[in-house]
Amino acid sequence: ERAGVINLSLDGTILPAAMTGFALAFVSGNPWWGLVGSAAVGVATASLLALVGPVLGRSQLAVGFILTLLCRDLAYFLGHPYARQFGPELPVWSIPGIRSLPFIGPILGQQSPVVYLSLALTLFLWWWLFSTKSGLNLRAVVEEPLAAFARGIKVQRLRIAYTLIGGALIGLAGGAFSLAVKPGWGRPQGAEGAGWIALAIVIFGGWHPLRGAL
Repeated sequence: ERAGVINLSLDGTILPAAMTGFALAFVSGNPWWGLVGSAAVGVATASLLALVGPVLGRSQLAVGFILTLLCRDLAYFLGHPYARQFGPELPVWSIPGIRSLPFIGPILGQQSPVVYLSLALTLFLWWWLFSTKSGLNLRAVVEEPLAAFARGIKVQRLRIAYTLIGGALIGLAGGAFSLAVKPGWGRPQGAEGAGWIALAIVIFGGWHPLRGAL
């Protein structure tokens, strides 16, 4: 959204990403391949949004909402052979000295690697947005797109690139759900509605990484 693209397909994308992540992990026996597949599904869905939105200039909101419904039903249809199966899960990483602390220990001391990746990305994106030239260009794309274009910034190229990156992160969220939060695949998966909550957090967090994380 910082790049001027509203991705309402978030909630739907999480489900096929979760299904693909578990299916790949089940077939390969390696949950890390599942995460790769989940990210790929997120990029593929985001590419459709980028094509119809920034490239063709059509309604992002309408396309995103349609993708949410389509992806949800497609995930349950294609994932039926893998429903209620046992498969590999992501490991739990523990940090000595922190895991034994009260309250903080269960939150930060023993978590999935995807959780630690998300915490690291939160700090990185905060630095990236407000302390680098690339972050300034990103903010300029949505705040002053004509001025950014006049300064030589490739507005459309940046919007497409950040839409695809965002799609990859959404895909990782789906993979993390079926490989760590609630391992397995079935209907209902339990991730329904998580995407809408994430969108609300983005808005209430003022599009700021640290406030959103808090």
